[in-house]
Amino acid sequence: MRISRALALFGVPLLAIAAAVWIWRAGPRHPRVLLIGVDGADPAILDRLIRDNKLPTFARLQREGAFGRLRSREPLLSPVIWTTIATGRKPQDHGVLDFVEAAADGHAVPITSSRRRVPALWNIANQFGRRSGFIGWYASFPVEPVRGFEVSDRIAFHQVTTDQVTEGASFPTDLASTLRQRFGDPVPDVPAVRARFLSRPDAPLTADGERRLIQLARMHATTEYYRRIARWLQQTYRPALFGVYFEAIDACGHLFMEDAAPRRPQVAAEDYAAFAPTVDRCYQYQDEVIGELMTMAAADTLTIICSDHGFKSGDRRPETPGRADVGQAALWHLPYGVILMHGASVRAGSTLHNATILDIAPTVVHALELPLARNLSGHTIQEPFTNGRMTREPAKVARYEWVPVPPPQGSAADAPEKLAELRALGYLSGSSAPAPAADGRFATSYLNEGVALYVDGEQRDALRAFTRAVQVDPSNVNGRAFAARVHIERRDFDLARSLLDEAVALDPRSAYVRLLRANLAISTQQWALADTELSAAAALDARLPMLYVQRARLLNAQSDPAGSLAALNTAESLTDAEPLLLDILVLRADAASRLGHRAEVDAALRRASELAPADQIAAARAEVALGRSDPQSALTYLRSAVDANPRSAALWSLLGATYGRASDFGRAIDAYERSVALAPTALACKTLAALVFEVRHDRARAVALWEQSIELDRNQPDVKHFLDRYGAAASVPGR
Repeated sequence: MRISRALALFGVPLLAIAAAVWIWRAGPRHPRVLLIGVDGADPAILDRLIRDNKLPTFARLQREGAFGRLRSREPLLSPVIWTTIATGRKPQDHGVLDFVEAAADGHAVPITSSRRRVPALWNIANQFGRRSGFIGWYASFPVEPVRGFEVSDRIAFHQVTTDQVTEGASFPTDLASTLRQRFGDPVPDVPAVRARFLSRPDAPLTADGERRLIQLARMHATTEYYRRIARWLQQTYRPALFGVYFEAIDACGHLFMEDAAPRRPQVAAEDYAAFAPTVDRCYQYQDEVIGELMTMAAADTLTIICSDHGFKSGDRRPETPGRADVGQAALWHLPYGVILMHGASVRAGSTLHNATILDIAPTVVHALELPLARNLSGHTIQEPFTNGRMTREPAKVARYEWVPVPPPQGSAADAPEKLAELRALGYLSGSSAPAPAADGRFATSYLNEGVALYVDGEQRDALRAFTRAVQVDPSNVNGRAFAARVHIERRDFDLARSLLDEAVALDPRSAYVRLLRANLAISTQQWALADTELSAAAALDARLPMLYVQRARLLNAQSDPAGSLAALNTAESLTDAEPLLLDILVLRADAASRLGHRAEVDAALRRASELAPADQIAAARAEVALGRSDPQSALTYLRSAVDANPRSAALWSLLGATYGRASDFGRAIDAYERSVALAPTALACKTLAALVFEVRHDRARAVALWEQSIELDRNQPDVKHFLDRYGAAASVPGR
């Protein structure tokens, strides 16, 4: 009361004072969270350039904040991953699975926000009354109504800038025209790009180099445009959450990493002389732009800078180009991007461990003091925070509100310039896409969905997606190859062989298909065929890590553990992909054990234990032992694995197969019965049926299992044959 009277003496209403205090605490003059997406920024390249004192902004952020590697998720494709970052949901859940989708008449257009099936950060902020502002985020066209603003990926060269794309390009709806009046259009400045990114402004270029330079000029124009509009938008709308996406580093990598040192023989001398420093200069330019954006951060702002994946450089570069209409861009991506966090509550100089792209959205939501939905796939990153709101337990809700985005109408969805850019960067093949499915998805969308499901161990659904890709595009090679890989892992070798025969007939120059054929040959102990397929793959691209993993498997199976270790050393130098690294470590442990190198065995298994649980490592070791015809060692590993995880159907199935290899058919039947009881698969049911029919002469049980197998997979001619032959007789007494 005394305070109230004192304030009243000065004629100041209490409500106004309360509002002023709230404004000071909430800090609406600045974004509470500044989220900066830098496509393709690689941690190793950043580390090198920071050590060379070429990235002052990144160096300061690393010194004053937290820095670490950010684990991405396959498929390593930008629209898929940036939507995961913005939603906190897996690709198979959020629905953005490709660079393109089909317009109403079936022709390809760049992916739109209408494909997204879950809310993004701007929707979440809007639901809880917070202002947000996003610039250029992938798959953000058409925009959605928000408190604040949204500049979609159709207002600059990231997607396309044309007069016709105005409706749905920004929110508020007149913002696009306001920006055009105030800032003009983004205009490529080739002379400026020559001066900034080439070794010399007057450096001579090949015709291919000139074309790539124009692509870089478009990326530079887009970055400059975002740089210029960001501060005005922040001051005008004062969002609590401000996000901006930059494509320049990834585009620069695809366009010019081939020209970086050390020089590759296929690179023209003039292009190497001009473009050797270009990728590094792109990082330096991005560092400068981020430095300007950081001036918008207030004392209470949490800044998060992240990339969607890393990028191969130096000796890790594939021989397959990452551009020029070949559609092999993803081969150049690495599974770890970067994450930097900066703010008053972030412990200076701290290192982030185990952060993933699924953790970005929950961390942003928590920093905004909003409730976390229970269906978010990731977790809040709390490691670098010492106190304050980030260390408190957040409120929870079941899910966030979601209003689907209507698809754009008419020509608004078209962006031929973007499709040309995607082809130039190697994300689309040069040929026109086959007709889409009825739901507007092309075959690549189903392929990417299958990969996302496979990563999560959902093999059955992954196979359905791969099969759907082949149905949409009957000439699709990868749909067959990806499905074959799953069948090899399931030890369904006949199906895998049939798919790979079709795949190699369609594309005999696919290194991936050749490697899978080598994998199958090794798994079926066809050593000469495996060697032939590995040689064919090496002739196509000798810088693929899987080439050396398969070579190591072959050498190990042929009793050459020393040669296997040498191949594994090469494989590890070419990758940091965790699933592949786990294979490398398990193979290393096996080869070193046979050479009597106990310390190397222990070191490999210790590193493997950081990547996978003990039962998964034991199963992998069993697979390696089976590959070199040592079922007794495999049984030792698998018994340990099923003791640790007795409810794993896959482990029991593998144990059954191993007992079968050891001619212990009684135990094989028992193990398969456990597997089928836990989670039946078509292959487990079929294999168990054969065992009980041949070993125990239990025709009725065999027929029941064959019927169960055919229900799980209708495409099994051999099972249909057995049912036709024995099904009717199974119910006759005495038969």
